[in-house]
Amino acid sequence: MEKRARAILVSTAVILTFMLLWTWKNRPAEAELVQAGKASVQDIFNSVTISGTIEAANSIALCPEESGIVAAVYAQPGDEVEQGAVLCTLTALPMNDVTAPAKTVLSALYAAADKTVSATEPNVLRAPASGTVLEIPEQGDTVIAGLPCIRIADLAQLQVHAQSPELYASELVAGQRANVTSSAAGKQVYGARVESIAPVAVRAMGLTGQSEEAVVETVLSLHGDVTGLRPGYSAAVKVFTDHHENAVVVPHEAVCQRGEQEYVFCIESGRAVQHAVTTGYMLESMTEIVEGIDAGATVILSPAESLIDGAPVEVAA
Repeated sequence: MEKRARAILVSTAVILTFMLLWTWKNRPAEAELVQAGKASVQDIFNSVTISGTIEAANSIALCPEESGIVAAVYAQPGDEVEQGAVLCTLTALPMNDVTAPAKTVLSALYAAADKTVSATEPNVLRAPASGTVLEIPEQGDTVIAGLPCIRIADLAQLQVHAQSPELYASELVAGQRANVTSSAAGKQVYGARVESIAPVAVRAMGLTGQSEEAVVETVLSLHGDVTGLRPGYSAAVKVFTDHHENAVVVPHEAVCQRGEQEYVFCIESGRAVQHAVTTGYMLESMTEIVEGIDAGATVILSPAESLIDGAPVEVAA
């Protein structure tokens, strides 16, 4: 009888031990604490930033009919003049002083003039159109027949003459929208549109004799109120090269790389669910998700390497 009771006790102990081991082995996994964020929707504008110079969109450069010395000047840069107003009078060059140095006011601005005209009177330079005087010679300067010495422009219409590095040139096309800022105009942002892109690149020569990076000349028209801008101001031009409307985005920390595939872990019914995703643009703090999850999903930020699909998780407070 005693032996039988002992056998029963041993058997019961073995069964209880087995049950405890089975229960411990099959206990629910402890939920891992995670940080979470949301997949949201926003419009994405990809852009490139290039530098340029503000200039008049419509300008006329005036050349004297004959070479001469400026005898009198009746306007200054910045003056508003009417078409036909006398701007300068000239005297003839001394017949026997052909070696006198010719001081002209020819500058790089003239190369940007939309139109060049010649004076119709030998000793008088008149405004070829109404507008603002941008360049004009001083009394005593020598002006040369056929070379521009006066430039007048309509400052109500301004444009940006920009230089795009060759790296960005292929992304620019006529019609793209842009924002323009200038340090001289403070924080004001001006609207612009890409009008033309040069078919060839140019490469300037640096001070060391080495050629600099090739750039592509780009012209943008400014629209709306241009108060605060003047020809000659430097400008930063942000050209919007692409637009994705209603794009799904997640914080950068939500995207992880495992092998060659990118993944985002979402929290679904208290568990981490792994989704293979295709990413798009990298924004300042967000990554575009082209395919893989929908807006509104709760995503795990900076998932641990040990996190597996289906693991229980709990959002840390």
